[in-house]
Amino acid sequence: MRYGLLTAVALCAAGAPARAQTPQPDTLTVETAVHAVLRTHPAVARASEMVTASEARVRGAKSGYYPQVDAVGSYTRVGPTPAIDIGGGQTFLLFPANNYLADLGLRQTVYDFGKRSTGTALARTRVQGAGEALDLTEVTLAYGTIETFYTILYLQESLQIQRDNVAALGEHLDAVRRQVEAGTATEFDVLTTQVRIARAQNVAVEIASLLEKRRIALRELLGAPADAPLALEGQLAVTPVDLDRDARVTAALAQRPEVRLSRTAQAGAELDRRLAALGNRPDVSLDLSVGAKNGYQPDLNTLTANFTAGVAVDLPVFDGFRTRSAVAASDAELRAAEAGTQDVERQVVREVDQSIADVRASGEKIGTAELQVQQAEQALAMAQTRYTAGVITNLDLLDVQTALAEARLLETKARLDFVLSHYALERAAGDRPW
Repeated sequence: MRYGLLTAVALCAAGAPARAQTPQPDTLTVETAVHAVLRTHPAVARASEMVTASEARVRGAKSGYYPQVDAVGSYTRVGPTPAIDIGGGQTFLLFPANNYLADLGLRQTVYDFGKRSTGTALARTRVQGAGEALDLTEVTLAYGTIETFYTILYLQESLQIQRDNVAALGEHLDAVRRQVEAGTATEFDVLTTQVRIARAQNVAVEIASLLEKRRIALRELLGAPADAPLALEGQLAVTPVDLDRDARVTAALAQRPEVRLSRTAQAGAELDRRLAALGNRPDVSLDLSVGAKNGYQPDLNTLTANFTAGVAVDLPVFDGFRTRSAVAASDAELRAAEAGTQDVERQVVREVDQSIADVRASGEKIGTAELQVQQAEQALAMAQTRYTAGVITNLDLLDVQTALAEARLLETKARLDFVLSHYALERAAGDRPW
């Protein structure tokens, strides 16, 4: 699947005339729109870089497993030079006047009671957390794109319904004017029809304004130019939905990035507590130094190779209660993380239950809305016949015509609500339908 970006100048939401030689925009389905957003949005790039940064910190945490090597070179001039008078006008120099030193030192931690391994494990949990934060960013952007995409389809359909209503009212106005000329209608009938047309046109303008705002939002998500056209391919389809509550909850607790992120944070708090408890444990290290310097007998000025080797034990005796305070703070943070995980899990279960209820309610509304449209269409046909026969007034006919347009708008809104509640359930369960 290939996902082209948008390339031309947009038409006004209210229906501006097409410009000459305007290139045709690439068609976007909801899947291609989501993939384009996830591929180009800066929030995804930022979250990806945070993963990279966390991986680098893991490598930094592993540095404790490697020896620390330092090279030192120095020159020191001593004066006066320490010497011992041995008689007969002779002296014995204790140190040379010019002192040279070249040294290569190595320190390797041999044992630290698990500080390095715990620190490395903690760094790995942060990598995992960064990855889950990236997942959460992608899910948020994807479902935001889906909502914007289908809202545009809804507004486009609603705008067409309202335009059809304006056109129908315009045709009726022409008929009323002919009736006025024939003496079978009055100017009042013309005026009331014009008022109803103006009201319908205002509704169309409001819908067009909302449509353009949604198109602007979608262009921002796509990173497309402000004048890029949008050609969306899709429909507000009503499809069967799995409403198995237990299966949805189980999937949500296993798949939702919010849950996984919270559990990773809890695991990190446990490791942080373990690391804090190791704060006053000793470190055992091996020290080795090799180099060359002068100052050795019998010729103090000759550079002589030398080395030192030893084992060092760093045993904290008293740290001002720093370790105890760190452990207490880590214990509190761990309890907070555990409570946070429980809170997130409860929220997820609640979202699943609410989404299932919304899907059921929106499905029931669709049936009612479709029936209202059928009834409004039948009422309009009857009203037109009765108006022609002179049984009802012009105002009565206008009311029926407006009721049909409103019923069609409500039916379109019911289908949008169903589609969005379906996707809300998919999100609540942690599914990715793109």
